[in-house]
Amino acid sequence: MSHKAVWLGAASPSGGRFSRISSLARQAFPRLDELAQLDIARKALDAACDVVINIDVSLMPVVVTRLRQGGVRTAFWFPDSVTNIGRQLMLLSSYDALFFKEPHLVDRLRAMLDLNVFYLPEACNPRWHRPVGPAAVEPTLVVAGNMYPSRVRLLERLIAKGIPLTLYGPGFPRWTGDTPARDRHTRRCVFGEEKARVFRSAAGVLNALHPAEIVGVNARLFEAAGSGAAVLAEFRPSLPDLFELGHEVLTFRDFDELVDQATRLLNEPGLTARLGDAAARRAHRDHTYELRIEAILEKLS
Repeated sequence: MSHKAVWLGAASPSGGRFSRISSLARQAFPRLDELAQLDIARKALDAACDVVINIDVSLMPVVVTRLRQGGVRTAFWFPDSVTNIGRQLMLLSSYDALFFKEPHLVDRLRAMLDLNVFYLPEACNPRWHRPVGPAAVEPTLVVAGNMYPSRVRLLERLIAKGIPLTLYGPGFPRWTGDTPARDRHTRRCVFGEEKARVFRSAAGVLNALHPAEIVGVNARLFEAAGSGAAVLAEFRPSLPDLFELGHEVLTFRDFDELVDQATRLLNEPGLTARLGDAAARRAHRDHTYELRIEAILEKLS
């Protein structure tokens, strides 16, 4: 996009037992975070950044204040569900603008707080999320992502109905117990071109949402659509504004409708390719990260 991009680092360390202990210590003594993170502001000022876009919920308000004092326009972009909003530090920070993918959260913050907050859905990267290979060569529904209880129970119901499933992702936590869904898991994650090929080649990509997705949708919708997959998405009120239902994506509101739509994808010749081609065109036209960045920069100008 002709901008010079500078990576300023992470607001907090991640991974390992030490990180968990460190996180507890930082919550008990916020000054530890403040001292550690001021280097982020220093890097931004040394690099003469015009804009800083933060996506880390752990960034302390004092860092944003230091950036603003240095003349840097700042934005917070939270492309995740409300369950991961953490300590809500962004609401105490002096950002020029805040962006959330959950319309319900945006509505409530606008109604109750004097903040410059906007709705900004997630997106796809056309260099990664693009049609690779032929459509619908595998008679299965693909599910990619974490395995949490509501998803596990849904997969078990689909298996009982005879719906073929292929699962990708980090696997099942031990505490989910013995479930027939384990037998459908490939025990691997997919990334980049392989993910695009897996999505494109399946009869459909099942996008059953986490209960914390209230009105908005997740990143998987845009990744799969950009990859030319036939997406079978759980309905949310924001969906009709993002894709044409029935032409670019299929939706379901309850289990019976999910089974009906899955059966269509598995048995109706040409349906997967038609949906996937239309979804890819729409995603690449309206739902790219470049467009999202442009929207952020426009609000900061």
